[in-house]
Amino acid sequence: MRSPRISAIELENFKCFRKQRVEMGGLTVLSGLNGMGKSSTIQALLLLRQSVSFQRLQRRLRLSGDLIDLGTGEDALFDLADQDAIAFVLELAQSRRIEYRYEYSRENDRLSLVMPRQFGRATSDMILNSDGAWVDYRSDTQRSLPVAGPPSLFSTSGFQYLSAERFGPRKSLPWSNEQVSTRFLGVHGEHVLAFLAEFGGSVLDETDPRVRDPEGVLTLEGQVSSWLQETSPGATLDISRMREIDALSARYAYSRKGDVQSRAFRATNVGFGISYVLPVLTALIGARSGDLVIIENPEAHLHPRGQTRLGQLAGRAAKSGVQVLIETHSDHFLDGVRLDVKHQLSDGRDTRVHFFTRTGSETQVISPKVLENGSLSEWPRGFFDERDENLLGLLG
Repeated sequence: MRSPRISAIELENFKCFRKQRVEMGGLTVLSGLNGMGKSSTIQALLLLRQSVSFQRLQRRLRLSGDLIDLGTGEDALFDLADQDAIAFVLELAQSRRIEYRYEYSRENDRLSLVMPRQFGRATSDMILNSDGAWVDYRSDTQRSLPVAGPPSLFSTSGFQYLSAERFGPRKSLPWSNEQVSTRFLGVHGEHVLAFLAEFGGSVLDETDPRVRDPEGVLTLEGQVSSWLQETSPGATLDISRMREIDALSARYAYSRKGDVQSRAFRATNVGFGISYVLPVLTALIGARSGDLVIIENPEAHLHPRGQTRLGQLAGRAAKSGVQVLIETHSDHFLDGVRLDVKHQLSDGRDTRVHFFTRTGSETQVISPKVLENGSLSEWPRGFFDERDENLLGLLG
């Protein structure tokens, strides 16, 4: 059964948010100056993933874990909070809502879970009891009730998160059976070669919006290589596995139509761009319908052309049924999203763009709509307008 998609997240008294609702579509793009709250929105989702289990009740908000380390409870609490509690609400399909509220203790600097609650048309009013079962909180018998499956945020193999701090060029990357079994690329993209070695032969449907050339190689590795040509023209990938040390290495050659292919170079000799973009391409093309993919700064170390192509690929991944959440500082990435909407290669109605701005301790979010022609319903001051400001300065 396909996991229900997150349609919005509400944040209350968390970091720079007093109370904020952020809508999520098939593709959601977070933008804004540094320190405005984009990363905090992603951090809220990561905190829930490393703190919440749908099988058993977790008593504390795990601020330090495999995905993220936020420090102390005081660090996570909004400066001007009028109560010592943080709340996260996930809005799901069929009007389902799951609320997780954590009370902050100043004595031990901890955030402890108040009983989570799930409510909406599809579920009635329910809470998760100490045995890990969703029950009707109004029932004297506390009988268990049927509930739809968890969102991909909590699934074992339907979730990807790539941080802005990805691995640069390495002579080799590790092989991990555990990570391969969960399809996880690693926070830093460190398992990308293992993923491609294991799943690179899987075949995409020729109608999949992510397929660049339906007449070409339809395998996952073939399509990753095809998009690699778009972001890093001429680059081709060759992966070798070193079983005796549980590691893999990648070599890259360069060729263009009519040219003689170069010899293969180690990853450490081809710069940061390819190493940084390879996990991004793999995450977006390798994700299955219903999966959730979160990527910070996918454009890092890429030429503007490559950044534009990534925006197009992200929109097409969303059209294929993957839920994609992107934090970006690239106007070229956004241009790629808008171009594909204009050419009807991705769906503007299922795209959410958010601009984060801040006054003092508190963040506000402005959300322009992506129109059918690729334009935006509004263009707030400070929202990807530096190119125009610079041009005015040069002309002036």
